[in-house]
Amino acid sequence: MKENQGISGEIKVTVLDKDGKVIKEFKKKMDSFVKNFHTMFIVGMAMNNGSEEVSFIDTDGTPRSSLLTNVDFIDSLADDDDDTFGIQVGSGTTPVSLTDYKLDSKIPHGTGSGQLDYGACVVKETGDDYRTVQRTFNNSSGGDVTVNEIGYVCRVTIETNTYYALLARDVISTTTVPNGGSLVVEYTFRINP
Repeated sequence: MKENQGISGEIKVTVLDKDGKVIKEFKKKMDSFVKNFHTMFIVGMAMNNGSEEVSFIDTDGTPRSSLLTNVDFIDSLADDDDDTFGIQVGSGTTPVSLTDYKLDSKIPHGTGSGQLDYGACVVKETGDDYRTVQRTFNNSSGGDVTVNEIGYVCRVTIETNTYYALLARDVISTTTVPNGGSLVVEYTFRINP
């Protein structure tokens, strides 16, 4: 197996001022898949013909488990104003751990102090070996909002129940989103043959 073979990811972060001018932009290698990612990968591959029980930790900290055949749907393209899944941002600085199941300190959706207005998660670009998902966060809070962490959460439907599983979490360099400005986060997931 080649050293770079497998699934990898990259994060691009762009901050714009109130006039839409880019004031900060950087990319970083994503090195943050957490244990829940492995579980969702097993579900996606439908390994063992569904006879295996899969277990993960919901973002509320509750352990969940189900037979693979009972998992009905996995989604990560959250709608506008929905901060329960998709790309999330936070202010926490705790180093990433394989057992992370939520952001250290998620910044909630809204326009109040310390909040960001979560846009819809959209697929920006797709190729034979990659997919880029993007989300824009607008700051109408009346003050600057500091972002230190980014997460990628999927929604999991098991029978009639809905749960949320953190797949990835990255701590980034301190990024300030000015009042009236916006933050654009892109996750690019790539298969390396």
